[in-house]
Amino acid sequence: MSDALPLWEGDLNALRNEELDRLLMWCAESEASRIQIQTGCPIAVRIHGRNHEITRREVSDTIVREAIAKMYRDQSVLSRLASAEAIDIAYTLWPNRKGRRYPFRINGIATTIGGNDGIGITIRPLADIPRSVEEQGVEPALLEAFEGDKGAFMVCGPTGSGKTTLMGGITRRRLEDPDCHCNIVEGSSPTELLFDRVRKVNATIMQTEIPRKMASFDEFIRAAMRQEPTDINVTEIRDPPTMVAGVDAGNTGHRLMASMHTNDPADTIRRASALCPADQRDSLTMGFVENLRLLVNQRLLPSRDGKRTAIRAFLPITRSIRNTLLDSPRDRWPGLIRDLTDTQGQSFTTAIRAALAQGRITETVAGMALREET
Repeated sequence: MSDALPLWEGDLNALRNEELDRLLMWCAESEASRIQIQTGCPIAVRIHGRNHEITRREVSDTIVREAIAKMYRDQSVLSRLASAEAIDIAYTLWPNRKGRRYPFRINGIATTIGGNDGIGITIRPLADIPRSVEEQGVEPALLEAFEGDKGAFMVCGPTGSGKTTLMGGITRRRLEDPDCHCNIVEGSSPTELLFDRVRKVNATIMQTEIPRKMASFDEFIRAAMRQEPTDINVTEIRDPPTMVAGVDAGNTGHRLMASMHTNDPADTIRRASALCPADQRDSLTMGFVENLRLLVNQRLLPSRDGKRTAIRAFLPITRSIRNTLLDSPRDRWPGLIRDLTDTQGQSFTTAIRAALAQGRITETVAGMALREET
């Protein structure tokens, strides 16, 4: 692992008390996206796609147990872990009510280390206020494509590509826009972005965590449709019931912003079709395309400043494009989307070359990324 990050100077033996909070805030201020505390291992963090060990000493099982009990606020968490139950909770630190708030997602599981039982804790620092689209460098053409009060806007990418961050920026933009009188209902698993500190001008947002507050995404969508929302946000469509409910939401005139784990716009249209149940696939895929307004996929590349920068492929779906798809056999849709992205949207190749021209990435990084596109 890289030694570029200095070691944490705190006391491992005191992780059960305020020292644990101090460690978590230090990691968040170091821009860590992931913190791992595991029995018998040094503490490790991930920052801008690179791993760092921040302690020389290994963490004892006693300390790990006390740390998760503190964050869970109950010793019963240990029996839950012993019963093969995964722990997924929120943990927030706010030492100064006028200063920064530190929200975290805590995931804990029982582990095996060298044949012995242990506990692994993965801690993900979350954004106190979602990053604005300006901070994210979202292209003006893409922002324009996100305009609209109805239809499906698909924000996709592999795990860790920043799609949730992009969705959060778009949601923040709508909440802060005085001309956007929207009522947003969002379902997420887990809740990674908080909007309570975003200045809402003429808008509202209500967030629900799946499955802690509602059993499934499809149940959430159907419940949301009864709340007279303008916008329904779904952080992941991953199964046929959610896909069916999402198509229904689009058919009833709502603005649906949702994500899938896909690699590019062509893969998104293929995945959407595959998630439609076979006995309803024709009608559902047609309903999906009829209401589709935008396909965007995001990836992260190493940037010159040692961090990572987003590149995006996107295709605004016009009436002409919808007609082209609907008039063509479904097995031709991915190829059509790929060609249309090149001619009427922005391909990853174009985005990579733009990032190189803007000085955000090196020629080496650009060359490797471009080779993946051939």
